[in-house]
Amino acid sequence: MTFIPHVLGRKLAAAAFLIRSGMPPRVMWRLARDSRRAARASARHRSAQEHFAKSVHDARLTHTWFLRHVPTWPFIFEARGLLRRPGLRILEIGSWEGLSCRFVLDHLPGSVITCVDTWAGADEHVAATGAAAAALADLEARFDANTHAYGDRVTKWKGTSQEYFATCRPRECFDLVYVDGSHRADDVLVDAVRGFEALAPGGVMIFDDYLWKYYDRPQDNPGAAINAFLRLKRGRYDLLHVGSQVAIAKPLDSTP
Repeated sequence: MTFIPHVLGRKLAAAAFLIRSGMPPRVMWRLARDSRRAARASARHRSAQEHFAKSVHDARLTHTWFLRHVPTWPFIFEARGLLRRPGLRILEIGSWEGLSCRFVLDHLPGSVITCVDTWAGADEHVAATGAAAAALADLEARFDANTHAYGDRVTKWKGTSQEYFATCRPRECFDLVYVDGSHRADDVLVDAVRGFEALAPGGVMIFDDYLWKYYDRPQDNPGAAINAFLRLKRGRYDLLHVGSQVAIAKPLDSTP
């Protein structure tokens, strides 16, 4: 009899956190709807997840967080026709050990990717002890080893995303932008705005860790920044998916 109140309490606490982080009502509705739709999409693409998991069995990995997103990403790619576009250009902000990099290069043949990372970890890694802190010791070497076989399809840019955007070509356009770098809300918001500027018309942008809680204040977590960005750019994007990640697309008729 205590199970139902316990589950209800967790759901209410989660809802309160999302409201405090500024989630727009229409996005909350999409979260509820897409949770069910994502389950169906995951079932369709489960074989892709299993195949990819086998393909990286010899990779140097300490974490496989990205694997849980594999069934959803093909669904997003299909929705915007990325699977049919040759020569896609991808920007990844936060690459860690290279697992997500390998997935997009395998799944989008002919694509090239720019990986931006400090390979020094974020707050949650630097402040940690034990295994999480030890994982930073040879993090960059693991990324290099895991992506070496892709040759010049991978451009490695070592530094912060702010440094990257300050030095990259201002008219550089990407077909896919993945935001998974610093999780501080201020940094996420900057990555969102600059990444959207670099997104080509018809391109897709995916944010990680939408529902993730690390900082005590809800406003300091990624979800608050993503919510602020969604309000700021309302009417200038198509909302594709809302879950632990958020995916949007820039319409084909967008103007700079």
